[in-house]
Amino acid sequence: MMLDVEKIKEFAYSLGFTTARITSAAAFPEAKQVIQERIARGLLDGLPWFTAERAEVSCQPDALLPEARSIITLAMCYLTEQPEEPDDTTPHGRISRYAWGDDYHDIIKPKLKQFATWLSEYAGSSQEGEFEARLFVDTGRMVDRAVAQRAGLGWYGKNTNILTKGWGSWVFLAEIVTNLALLVDEPLQTNCGSCEICLHACPTGALPNPYELDSTRCISFLTIELRGSIPVELRPLMGNLIFGCDICQEVCPVNKLAEKRLGLRQADGTPIVPLQSIKKREVSAQQQIISLPRFQPQTEFLMRPTIGSNPDLIELLSITEEDFRERFRRSPIKRTKRRGLLRNVCVALGNSNDRRAIPALIKALHDEEMLIRGHAAWALGRLGGPEARMALQEALQVEADTEVQQEIRYALAMF
Repeated sequence: MMLDVEKIKEFAYSLGFTTARITSAAAFPEAKQVIQERIARGLLDGLPWFTAERAEVSCQPDALLPEARSIITLAMCYLTEQPEEPDDTTPHGRISRYAWGDDYHDIIKPKLKQFATWLSEYAGSSQEGEFEARLFVDTGRMVDRAVAQRAGLGWYGKNTNILTKGWGSWVFLAEIVTNLALLVDEPLQTNCGSCEICLHACPTGALPNPYELDSTRCISFLTIELRGSIPVELRPLMGNLIFGCDICQEVCPVNKLAEKRLGLRQADGTPIVPLQSIKKREVSAQQQIISLPRFQPQTEFLMRPTIGSNPDLIELLSITEEDFRERFRRSPIKRTKRRGLLRNVCVALGNSNDRRAIPALIKALHDEEMLIRGHAAWALGRLGGPEARMALQEALQVEADTEVQQEIRYALAMF
């Protein structure tokens, strides 16, 4: 007996997922070819775990679950209101929207387990043999965007994100691979058309072609995944972004429509016009939403006061290891560790053109972490001035690390 997929989707909605679709557990040969080609071209350099062998397994659901027959793909919207910009004049950083609240892995994983338990009970005697399932929230070996596209949850945007009707790309993806035979959904007949706004908006040129991302130039990679020094030539292009980047999402017309639909506020605090008041002639046929999924806001995604979306950079540069662990507990930002986050803060301060940051950067020039010292040196060179120059010259006399010495010499050459 075929299970009622609408009932399955209804349960997904009750857990807080905003969209649920189903596809088969057939292989994803096109996705495998694309991934392996990009690995060969070096576009995924810096992600050592993303190997050709991993792509082989990721695109074969039956390698993840031998009796796999269906994949339930899920999306959870994380849109929340953009707070007003700080009204003081001190340098502030920017944090990617998905990291304003709690870590989404900690939010979604328990819901997936609850879903799998319910699904096992619902399948009951109708299932031949024992129920089996594997759960994924973007850290496992699953090509989540390929699954979402084939299931009709969304379509590939030219910035390589999955765009969904109603929520744009402001969603987290998750999957349940199961041995249940379920009725599948069809892919959407939707695309980005001639729009290339996202490609031209990327400050580092990480989107060289439609549907192609050069991870080595992506600000999200540079500020989160990269463990070492940020390439010198990319630092001036990063502005005040200290954890992730939403630029290619923020400029996307589909995402702007999602924000209007939810009645969110703009950065200046003024309400965004609700979707109902937008005239049809102002919305392209592609973007018109015929049937919208429901929305159940997750309070865990709301901005945590201890994090904020635009933290004070000078204050942030002074945090200790203990402060970091406490402040970013349960936050995605903990992934960068203190040295990674303060590395990013140094770059943002170097781009701030605000010499009030010099005392804090001089202190960071003597941090125990060489990664922080090196980027503090670069920032002092960018800001310039006699105080910064003297501090760099003195630091060079006592610095033992050759990489930091090189950073200091590079910084001094800026004067």
